[in-house]
Amino acid sequence: MSPPAAPPEPPTPAGPTLRVGWALMGKERGGFTDYVVLRSNEAYFSRSAYQTILHRYSPGTPPHAQRTSLPGSLPWVTVSYAPLGRNTGQTVLGIAERTWSDEADASGRPIAHTRYVCVPFSALAAAPVSYAGLHTALASPTIQRPMLQHSATGTQPAVTGTAVGSLPVTVPRLDPMRIADSLATDDGQWFLLAAEAAALVLAGRVAILGFPAPSRDEPTARTRLRFLDAVAALLPYGQRARLTASTWAVSGAAHRIRLAFTDQPRQGDLVLRWRDPRPRPDQLPGPAADYFDLLLRLRDQAGGSLAALVAHLTGYPTAYPAAWHRLRATARAYFHLHEMGGGDTADALAALVARRLAPGRLLPYTAPTDAEQWQAVQEKAVEEVAELVRAAWDDERPRDDDATRTFSRRLLAVVAQVPRDDLALELIRLAVLDDLGLDSALNTGTATATDAGTAVERQATATATASTRRWLRWLESAPELADQTRPFRAVLDGSPSPDVVETLHGRARYLLSLSQLARLRGTGAAMMVLLDPWLWQTVPALSPRHRQDWAAEIRGFRFGTPRRAARYDLLLLILGEAPARPLGRRINTMAKDYTEAFQEHFTTLLREQGADGRVDQALTALARSILDTGWPQDEVQVDLMLRVLEQLVRQVHANIDQRDRPPGLAALIKVVGSFLIRNSWARNLPAGRQWRIWLPKL
Repeated sequence: MSPPAAPPEPPTPAGPTLRVGWALMGKERGGFTDYVVLRSNEAYFSRSAYQTILHRYSPGTPPHAQRTSLPGSLPWVTVSYAPLGRNTGQTVLGIAERTWSDEADASGRPIAHTRYVCVPFSALAAAPVSYAGLHTALASPTIQRPMLQHSATGTQPAVTGTAVGSLPVTVPRLDPMRIADSLATDDGQWFLLAAEAAALVLAGRVAILGFPAPSRDEPTARTRLRFLDAVAALLPYGQRARLTASTWAVSGAAHRIRLAFTDQPRQGDLVLRWRDPRPRPDQLPGPAADYFDLLLRLRDQAGGSLAALVAHLTGYPTAYPAAWHRLRATARAYFHLHEMGGGDTADALAALVARRLAPGRLLPYTAPTDAEQWQAVQEKAVEEVAELVRAAWDDERPRDDDATRTFSRRLLAVVAQVPRDDLALELIRLAVLDDLGLDSALNTGTATATDAGTAVERQATATATASTRRWLRWLESAPELADQTRPFRAVLDGSPSPDVVETLHGRARYLLSLSQLARLRGTGAAMMVLLDPWLWQTVPALSPRHRQDWAAEIRGFRFGTPRRAARYDLLLLILGEAPARPLGRRINTMAKDYTEAFQEHFTTLLREQGADGRVDQALTALARSILDTGWPQDEVQVDLMLRVLEQLVRQVHANIDQRDRPPGLAALIKVVGSFLIRNSWARNLPAGRQWRIWLPKL
């Protein structure tokens, strides 16, 4: 497929004057040093920071300077970003071009120069500029003079005006007509390729295999850059704030570039093949497929006016928060695109929800015979739909006018009319996860609250659960969702409902959210009592991913008493996890109260479950934990630990075939044996002598 003819220079229309930071990376002529930033104006970053940026987004090592005909030969043009300031949420957009210079180092190897300019994205949001437009800044005399000036010896001179302070450079404004001309190449084939790439880049890292055919009218790197421009133009302009792209990236390099031409994909890459594109690619992920279909539909509705499509998306310059889940950012991009057709976001959401939750869409290639796989696919689909809702009605949208309230009611109706109840529960689950992140941030300080009054404590609780309260209030205004919201409201009110397991139908995913919310609210102990029978009966049988989530939650419990600590340490061992605290540390702080309770719980488990399965898994996890964390230093505590372990081994041994020692039992005996062999004094302790029954070599 041939590229479009190169547009005349300079690009039009004339655009803004930007305050530009710049840097030049290379080697000193005739020197022995590695690649470093040789010069910079330190407008937005220090020289070392510029060097970090250029190393972070380096596409790799280029072929030798004499191999100029390879697809990956220089020049390379790379678009990247960097955070501007600490915790500001602001970024700079930068563009770098790597070319061979006419210089060589001390070994005679040719030196590549990387020229880089950057601009705060806020300036580009106010006056949108294309990648090609920003690329022209590299050729500006204002930048070229200080960047490429050398002294007679090749060392860095002191250049007036480059130490501190940005430089003014005028660049062309983004022209939708010029990008539309590129998209229309080859009867619109470039549009199909760019639309597929734009949809894919919303879902992950994209490798473009193949490239436009070379043209005598336009350098290869410039052709590829204009294609990357076309891809970015089919996304809301704010996506450029954190989108990285390159005209080439070496597949073997550990680069951080999200969209690049390359020779082969890396693990995890989504692949776009430069070919005659089909109207409907087969392998687009679900959200990407929705975006691709909408691009094609809007192109057709606009009568093929691609300039109108580009202009519409350029009108959304706000950068999405970096903390947003990718699904949420994709959904927001979809709704921005959808607004071009004059449709209603709530109606669009209803149609998307129906498509996303259709059984054929959930699992198109595998019949739902594997219950665990089917559950995982359903949960992922519901999470995607919940992120759509969150994107349609994000927390930052104003909510105090009639139009907004009307939109809120219509959006809630979409949620309430979904013929399954887990969408509302999923929205609450995501809100609780929001609060867990906030709770971690709130507890990073060193201040104490021992003298806090009741009002202050209530305020702290409200802050720690702010996202859950906000979403719950919204969902509670739909009577159809009462059964889903009631358990969470009870927790927020400080009185967890005794029938929470039955109300949520024993669904581990949402009972976990309820437990997390109870911890945030300060009623974790009461919730733990309500969940205890369900935890022991159900959690060990959950899928591995749910077991890991519950293990993390159990570690967050405040046990209070040695008996409860022993009970939940054993449950963690059954899950194949280490106890919440190492056994040696428990004995150090709780002594016999803990070991007697642990022994009692283990005896009950062995009586109910037998010596195989969960019991043996608990012994395996216990052996691994002791191996990782070690033994107490005090002889009395060592003796107590040896005694409780010997009693466990004795009980299990009495319940198995004497000729067949289970792996967990064998592992525990081996760990104890290794300790006793290394520590002769421990063999002479009362409990150490008891171990000679199991370790006759001692």
